[in-house]
Parts: sequence; structure tokens; C-alpha cells
Amino acid sequence: MTELYQLFYKEEQKEKLYPFSIPFQTVGLTIFFENYWIAMIVSTSKAEKIGVTSWKLADKMRLRVGLREPLTQQALNSDYDVLSLTKNSLKHTMLAHLYQWHPKSKETIALLWQKLGLKLPGEVKNPIYQNAYIAKTEIYKAYIENFLIPAMDLVNTDQQLNELMLMPSGYGKLSRGADMKSVSDKLNMSDYPLCPFILERCPSIWYDMNKIKITYL
Repeated sequence: MTELYQLFYKEEQKEKLYPFSIPFQTVGLTIFFENYWIAMIVSTSKAEKIGVTSWKLADKMRLRVGLREPLTQQALNSDYDVLSLTKNSLKHTMLAHLYQWHPKSKETIALLWQKLGLKLPGEVKNPIYQNAYIAKTEIYKAYIENFLIPAMDLVNTDQQLNELMLMPSGYGKLSRGADMKSVSDKLNMSDYPLCPFILERCPSIWYDMNKIKITYL
């Protein structure tokens, strides 16, 4: 059994969800954005495979390069360890683009991995964006328990890292889809914090580091 959760926070967003997904309405917002809900949902799942994605998944998948196989229930139930629903060109450099797009991101992600006692690679072999992936639940739980939860705990308790993670990401100017009103109302910030953009890159790095195969839809 495969469970695909789609997070939404406005009623009108439900019409964008896949009919075979499980709608999950979020309430409130933390600096971790969807990572907070991912940790909660995956940690308690009893499914064989699981994914937790944005309500914007269908729109984001239109940006994939290469073959564009549609996302179906059959695809979700196929054989894989980690199935990425995003795809970039073979020459794409995830970390280099992160450093270019978001000020202070290089310093911040390096400090996070250093404080977790892990070695940050120079680049990512198999990029996954926007947490848009499905994985065997035991693999996803291992990432949650061994990386994501410790990372979020560290951000909450380490002043140096917390200050960096709360810095403006620049996303408000980068994306037309940025919901600045929600960020302002719920977090009292004038821009998205850097934190979710750092954490978004970490699954790819962690799976590569642990030699877990990533398959692309």
C-alpha cells in the first residue's frame, strides 16, 4: 500500500489535488514549513511506501525535463526505493543553484551538516526538489529519525544556526507563486526564511550519502 499525502491550507486548493491522494489540511505555520508536517505524518505511517507533497504538485510536475510519464496510482505502486516526482537535466547542479538563488545558503547548510556531525558533499548526484518524492516507508522514516528531526531540533536550540536559518531567503522576489501574505500573517516576516529551502535539499544529499537508489518518474 502506498500513501500519497498532499498538504493544503486553503479550501480552494483542494481542487488541485490528485484524486488518489490523501488531503491533509495544515493549520498554522512554522519556520520549517512543510517539513514539520512531513516529520509528523511519516513518523506515524504504517504504509509500505509514503510521500508528503504540496497541493501544487501537479503544476510543479509540468516543469520536469525528459519523458513526462503521468503520476498514477499504478506508478505509485511500482517497484522503487525512492521515486522522485521532479526531474532536472543531467547537468543540473542543485547545491550550486542553491548558493546562487539564496543568500547565505552555502554558509548555512554547511554549518547545519557540520553541527550534525556529517560531511556535506560538493554537489548532489540525484536532485529531488520540493520534497516531491515517494519512498519506502522504512527509508523515509530513517531520514526523518536520523536527519530531519535532529536538524529541526538543532535549529530550535542552536542560536548561531537559528539566526542563519531565519535570514530572508529572497524567495519573495524569485517566485510569482510566493504567498507573502501568509508568511507575513503567520510568521510576521517580510520574506520566506532560508530554513525550508535548506531542508528541501537535504533528502537528496542524505539518500546519496547512504547509497539509496533514486528513480525518476
